[in-house]
Amino acid sequence: MKLVLLLAAAVPALAQCNYVFSPSASQTIAITADASATPNTITVSAPAGCNWAYGTNYSWITFPGATNLYGSGNGSVSWVASQNLGPGLREGTIAFALNNGGSAVFTVVQAAPSCTLALNPSSASAAVGGGNGSFQVQTNCVWGAGSESAFLTLTSAASGTLNGTLNYAVAPNVCVASRSGAIGVQAGGSVNTEQTFQVNQAGAPGNLTLTPTSLTAPAAASTGTLAIATDSSCSWSAYSDVSWLTLTGGATGSGNFSLPYRILANTSAQRSGSIHVGALLFTVTQQAVAAPAVVLSAVANAASYATGPVSPGEIVALFGSNIGPPLPGASFQVVGGSINKSLGGVQVLFDGVPAPLLFVSAGQVNAIVPYAVTGSTAVQLTYQNTASNTLTLPVQATTPGLLTLDNSGSGGGAIQNLVNQNLSNNTPANPAARGSVVVIYCVGGGVTSPASVDASVIGVPAPVLTQSVTVNIGGMNASVLYSGAVPYSVAGLTQINATVPASLSAGGLLPVVVRIGNQQSQSGVTIAVE
Repeated sequence: MKLVLLLAAAVPALAQCNYVFSPSASQTIAITADASATPNTITVSAPAGCNWAYGTNYSWITFPGATNLYGSGNGSVSWVASQNLGPGLREGTIAFALNNGGSAVFTVVQAAPSCTLALNPSSASAAVGGGNGSFQVQTNCVWGAGSESAFLTLTSAASGTLNGTLNYAVAPNVCVASRSGAIGVQAGGSVNTEQTFQVNQAGAPGNLTLTPTSLTAPAAASTGTLAIATDSSCSWSAYSDVSWLTLTGGATGSGNFSLPYRILANTSAQRSGSIHVGALLFTVTQQAVAAPAVVLSAVANAASYATGPVSPGEIVALFGSNIGPPLPGASFQVVGGSINKSLGGVQVLFDGVPAPLLFVSAGQVNAIVPYAVTGSTAVQLTYQNTASNTLTLPVQATTPGLLTLDNSGSGGGAIQNLVNQNLSNNTPANPAARGSVVVIYCVGGGVTSPASVDASVIGVPAPVLTQSVTVNIGGMNASVLYSGAVPYSVAGLTQINATVPASLSAGGLLPVVVRIGNQQSQSGVTIAVE
């Protein structure tokens, strides 16, 4: 505009010059954002010799084909506006200097462009180690770009005009988790034309470690720490998948951390659980509560409770602690003509050979010595696969023990009166008559002929003892009618049929003693005689 005014100052003023403009100088000239192929025109009407000059200070307004910027009298000025690339509407002026000392100013308002924007491609994937990339900005406007994520940086100019290429760099991912970021591009300065270029970057499993990854823990309660190692910028979260393995520190964090945990006491079987940190596992296997020791204290005759040597087929009582299930325990069953050799989780071994079992409990187990024992025998018991200590016992041919009615090993014997082929228990209220037959039950009679089979149920005819048998009642020897196995009972129980001496001088409770082979039964067992 200064150039125009200087030019106007060089022209003599003609007060009689009147100027008329079309369009009116006071009128705003509105044009579209696109450059017009046809120049715009301002018409000047003035008397001959009335000079005028024109110009503009706006670079986007030009006067194509004009060799000088002045005229005289009637004339016209052709001008064009370049395409408006944004970011918004723009305003400029065209000024005329008149030689009558006046001036005319035309205001030109160019509309904001209607911007289009596309990114090609619109997304990309990046490796965990980072790298470089580029994408095309396709628009009809000016544009600007900026990263919306810290790990993405622009490596080329962040703005441009019309189509262009935008270069970027992706920083290495030091975390185990993948991540996404974006570069925003805006055309024409309008948020309505903003597009984002999405970058998806992989994470590396090796960027997160746990130490240790597994543990075998005792049954007792314990504590520990789990070392989490990762970059300080990386977040993590942890949880336990079982109630007995608990986190006692923060369940979330970032960077390196010592995560404390607690293991509750185990009161049952072995168990396993895990602490999860991301996709990694810290697995704990906790041992079962220790089974109480199985202790075998003594092996005794099941009738007399005498300890010492054992004999083939003897029914014995084993005593100890934790040697079987709690009371009421378990009793034998007959299956296929035999009784159990494993009962309630219990086995009794004589030289490694399982013995038939009659009863098992935590403090007492009744078993039958295998018929094959000889010399000495090593006795061991197992309960729930836990083995006891071993007792080594001598073996002898017989170990007679009289059964008693109250199972105490003394007092009234387990004796029955045989009257007219009927059996009834011998008691003070039901004594045996002198000269009558009684049936005496005992254990430890030794081997039989024919040989009895371990755990078998005796049939008829029943096998008999191979050792000699004597019975003494009230100090007098009784006549032995039968000595052998008990029909329909388990092998190992002995029955002796004897005649009460008719010459006994007195009745009442009389001592009874049985000798089988070289061994004699316990004292203190009685029979009622009338």
